[in-house]
Parts: sequence; C-alpha cells; structure tokens
Amino acid sequence: MIINGKVRHTLVCSDTEKNKIVFVDEDGVITNEIDNTPGVFDLWALPDGDILYCQNSGMGTTGVYRVERCGKSVMHYLTKKELFSCQPLENGNILLGLLGEPQLLEITSDGDVVKSFDVGYQGLPHEGMRMARKIGDCYYVVQPGINKIRKLSADGEIVKEYDIHPDAFGMVLLPNGNIVYSCMSGAYELNENGEEVWSLTDADVPGINIRWLLGVQLLSNGNLVFTNWMGHGHFDEGVHIFEVDRQKNVVWSLDSRGTLGMPSVTQVLDEDCAKVCFDVTK
Repeated sequence: MIINGKVRHTLVCSDTEKNKIVFVDEDGVITNEIDNTPGVFDLWALPDGDILYCQNSGMGTTGVYRVERCGKSVMHYLTKKELFSCQPLENGNILLGLLGEPQLLEITSDGDVVKSFDVGYQGLPHEGMRMARKIGDCYYVVQPGINKIRKLSADGEIVKEYDIHPDAFGMVLLPNGNIVYSCMSGAYELNENGEEVWSLTDADVPGINIRWLLGVQLLSNGNLVFTNWMGHGHFDEGVHIFEVDRQKNVVWSLDSRGTLGMPSVTQVLDEDCAKVCFDVTK
C-alpha cells in the first residue's frame, strides 16, 4: 500500500471484495483482519475496542454485529431486510436503517426493539435508504431513491428535506449545522437552507479518480476522510481512501490497490473514538 502526504493515520475499513474488516497502521501495514464479513457498508470502532458493523450480504447474514477485534461475536441482531446503516448510540442502543418499506429501528444491546417508525418513502425498495444518523433528538436519512436527505423529528415527522445529487450514500453534520454528503460524483456541502456551498469532484483531486464516494468521516481538525468505492466495474481504478482540507487539498491518501479490494467505509483510529461515535456524527 502506498501512503501519500505527511499525515499518518491508523484506520479500520471494510473490504467488500475480500469480505474482511481490515486494520491498517500508520505505515500502511495490515495489522489485523476480521474475516467472513460480506456486504459491510457501515462500521464503527467503539471506545472499548469492539467493532460494530452491519452486513447486507444477501446470503442470510443481513444484520448488525458487535465483535471483539479477534472476531469473537459479542452480539448480533438479524433481519430479512436490506441493511446498509447502523450507528452506536451513547445510551448503549443501536440505530438501524432498514430498507424495503424504509424503517428506522432502535435496539438495545440485547436485540430488543425499543423504538421504530417508517421513514416515509415511495420508490425502489433498494434505494430507500443509505446512511441514517441520530444527531441530538433528530434523525438524518440519506434517500437516493428520491435524491433527498430528510431530517426527521424524534417522532419520525419530516422536519426538513434537502435536494441532493444522485446516488448519495454517506453524510456528516458539521458544527455549523451544514451537511456534507457523499455520492457517486463526489461530495457536496449544503447549508441549513439547502443551498450548495462547497463541492468536491474528480477534477478537484487529480490522481484520486473518484468513482463513488461512500464513507465520510469528519476529523477533529475539520478535514474530511472519504472512502472511494471501486465497485460496479471500477475495480482498482482509483485511490481508495483520502483526506482533504477545506481548500480541497489532498493532505493524505492510502492507495491500497493490490492489497485491498473494495474498501467501502473507513474510520480513522487516531481520532478519539468516543467523540467519533457519540459527538455529532462521523
């Protein structure tokens, strides 16, 4: 793996081609792998060291899992619905975004459902939801099937809708209340009025070769780390993981072609895991 830039990061990412969760040190060396994790499109390194992730494999393993770093299962919750999104909550519960008739589900660590409501969506079931995040008392849901991000109240009522570019996947909420979301063509920032105030496209980052930005993490320095997914016929066409500042400079990148297959989401581990998991969103 090739590291570019003076910044050094340790990280964990999911590899949807090799069906692994992979830990990488600051020199780009793989230090640990959790095998047999197909279809992972959301994962979290928890403050206690465990890993929380959801699977959407279509092979009978759709659900959310919490495992130790050795791969030993701590808990799991299975569902027959597609599942691209999970989020650990500070009270110990887990938020899930289920497809089909899109539904947000909050479960306890024992798998008991304590809250659920429909998101409200008419369209292709597979496109009903990608990342869903609970921030404060509200929920944010990325819905590529209607090209919108919806902000929902604690009771599931639509508070606000944002128009977005096609094939959106991830999102973070900035401290100023703006949203940055990822999609096939890059990443875009919307202010609270829904106006586009910043963007990052392939032309802004020569050599990265954006094919589909999925995972996005907001770092404590204000920079953003994106995972550039190489699925749907784009295997090994671009740099998988990179960090940009607000001036669109690439300050760090990890080119893992030849080692990893298709990283989909990443968490930088030299950030405070408690802040990443529970403060605003990642």
